[in-house]
Amino acid sequence: MWKKTTNKSPGLFLGFVSALAIALILGLTWLMMNRSNNQQSEMEASLSNKADMLQAVFAQQEVSLTLQKTFVCGTEVEEKVTKMVPSLDQIYLDYQDWELVSQQENRFVFKKWVHDLAPVCRENGYFGLTENGILTLFEGPPKEEKVIQTFFQIDTHKLESALPQNDLTLLKQGIRIHDLAEYNSILSTYGEYVDGIIHTQETE
Repeated sequence: MWKKTTNKSPGLFLGFVSALAIALILGLTWLMMNRSNNQQSEMEASLSNKADMLQAVFAQQEVSLTLQKTFVCGTEVEEKVTKMVPSLDQIYLDYQDWELVSQQENRFVFKKWVHDLAPVCRENGYFGLTENGILTLFEGPPKEEKVIQTFFQIDTHKLESALPQNDLTLLKQGIRIHDLAEYNSILSTYGEYVDGIIHTQETE
């Protein structure tokens, strides 16, 4: 008598496939939800950053600055600047090596002494003599009479007896200077021929 046997393999295979399909569906669902959450987090972070930037912009204050530089050759250069700052404290920090002359609300005036020649003195400065013999720094040759700074009366007779005639002629025509060293050298050289009290007068 034959016994009837049942093959259970197809049922197990179908169960395995179903379980795999469910796992795959759950995995895809989790990945999609996780990606959505990440995108939302990135969007929220981006919006937060933009909000912070806008807040920073609106928190800025406009200030007006007048910056005055006084140079060795008696020239003062003034510059006006308008800038945005997060607070007035930032201005004091940025210009801590300047002297505060005045402040009215958001308007500041700062001053600074610069131990150097002003650009105009470097670019076109000449030492020479005025008609009455005063050692003077000119913008351009002395004949153009554009006075920058005056110093002291020169004893031309003493100068003529001590130096070659060419030196006095050169001084009357104008001696070009390019830097602070030449400026100091001229003052030192001709300071030996002062006639009377030394005085310095700066012109603006």
